[in-house]
Amino acid sequence: MATFRDANQARLKMKMKLSQQAWYNSSVVLADSDGYFVVIQVSKMDNQVRKLIPPIVDGVSVKAEAE
Repeated sequence: MATFRDANQARLKMKMKLSQQAWYNSSVVLADSDGYFVVIQVSKMDNQVRKLIPPIVDGVSVKAEAE
């Protein structure tokens, strides 16, 4: 169960890593019953994108979704 602070720090870490990629659009912190998680919004979803976005960063769940 991640706190908002943990999720926001993970979001910022991923933003710094992915912001130079052409397919990266934005990232947000969302809440569910288990705590907070990060959603990375991308313009396309392929194997390259899946390899660069880990499912967990510092104990925070990370999900990718195509726009």
